[in-house]
Amino acid sequence: MSARSLPTLTLALDPDDTPACSHAALAAHDPAAGQVTVHPTPGTDHPAGLAHDVLAALGKPYTPPGRWNTQPALTWAAAAAWARTTGLHHLILLRGHLLTPTRWHHLLTFQQHTGAHLTVICHRTPTPALTRAPAHVDHIITHGLPAYALPSPERHGRPPLVRNAPATSLPWLTLPALTYLTLTDRPEPPCDCAPPPATADRLPMEPPPGRTEEAAARLHRLAHPTHAAALAAALFTGVPFNRLAAVTPTDYHSARSTLTLHAPARDRTPARCATYRVPAWARPLLDAAARYHQHRKRPGLRLLTDTESALTALLQAAEHCRLRPPQDPSGRSRGRVPRPYFPEALPDGPHWTAFIPLPNLPPEFQPAALQ
Repeated sequence: MSARSLPTLTLALDPDDTPACSHAALAAHDPAAGQVTVHPTPGTDHPAGLAHDVLAALGKPYTPPGRWNTQPALTWAAAAAWARTTGLHHLILLRGHLLTPTRWHHLLTFQQHTGAHLTVICHRTPTPALTRAPAHVDHIITHGLPAYALPSPERHGRPPLVRNAPATSLPWLTLPALTYLTLTDRPEPPCDCAPPPATADRLPMEPPPGRTEEAAARLHRLAHPTHAAALAAALFTGVPFNRLAAVTPTDYHSARSTLTLHAPARDRTPARCATYRVPAWARPLLDAAARYHQHRKRPGLRLLTDTESALTALLQAAEHCRLRPPQDPSGRSRGRVPRPYFPEALPDGPHWTAFIPLPNLPPEFQPAALQ
């Protein structure tokens, strides 16, 4: 069956719960080819739980602590944004006979937003409620996995699912571009200037060779698209959080791969605003943030921050990825802004503004400007 003729949904019946069927479904997991297998976490029926499982299957295992985790609208919007960004075209779900009506609704809405084909495997004889749930969508019922849900020959014998290393096992990665991130979290009002021409495609404070690629790989683990995009923007611009927080969806131009950051409101002029070229490694992260904004359908939101992702939440995401700014070699705190406190901070977390020599502060943060 060709890709164009695939149904919206395939109900694959495996009433005897044969190991071969489950093993074949797991072996078909190939995110690079746009096909993922989701094994729902057992023992949970929270409406957002299945979205977390989809995010993990897409390679986004870290969900931030707090309220965001428990809101199905937000977690499913993030799953749809990442699925569209990564080119997902086929999702295989195990244990489909356990789907509740609410989870069916969220799963089918996810399919509508992404266009991905769904193969739901039922390991028990389906109940009437199960067969009624997808009645309004184009679907077929098969006995066993259909051919398009089987692993490709080149994946035969390869590990089906790759476990991500826990955050605590990663070494800290020191990135100079994060030096000024937490200088201030004072919100900046929007700016309506014409975007200036793009600057050169370079980092403001170049890290050692290979550090950018390693940092990018870690950022791609984050489930929250806004967190991933904001930290990526911090790395290739080196600006404080308040300037990232002022970015609107119109400031990011996906086709041209540019991001406009506006100067602080004090003494703001169009000449002080700047347009940056987005490096290739960061484009998927900003694309996902833009799509997440679209799925939320709340006009007026900022692109790189919202009520669920203020500075503290962003630092939690950075610490999960074990990313930090340069630290004071003397061990003393010299920063003008104390390290924000949050209960989930790692025990060996960094001092975010502990090592910023005053002569190197941007002009708007010099002592005379702060008086």
